[in-house]
Amino acid sequence: MKVIAYLLGFGYIAICSCLILYTTATVDTLKGLIRKYPLKYLSAVAAVIGLLFFLCASVTTYPWVLRLVGLVAIGEAVLAYTNPQELYTRILDWYFDQVSEQTHRLFGIIGIIFGTVLLSWIE
Repeated sequence: MKVIAYLLGFGYIAICSCLILYTTATVDTLKGLIRKYPLKYLSAVAAVIGLLFFLCASVTTYPWVLRLVGLVAIGEAVLAYTNPQELYTRILDWYFDQVSEQTHRLFGIIGIIFGTVLLSWIE
């Protein structure tokens, strides 16, 4: 279980570092990925990440935080899979088209902090 927690922590740090350093390229890559594959397939990725958070929660100092993050990820997967009234599509359009570069970098900073916190909570 510790291996999963380490992979999630380092994964968050790596992806969010790319979001800070190469903002436009990373956002364009994510946008291309979202546009290329159907949301029903991509919702499986969010569901798997949510399950991984549930699995590794028991080896951390504050397991309730990781269970909450896992629950949010599974909720996002359900929202992406069902996509009621094109809600998730509108959220993605907002994120990729209307959010500024500084906001993307802010999300990257928040992600690096979360990945570092996750790594420091592993027992």
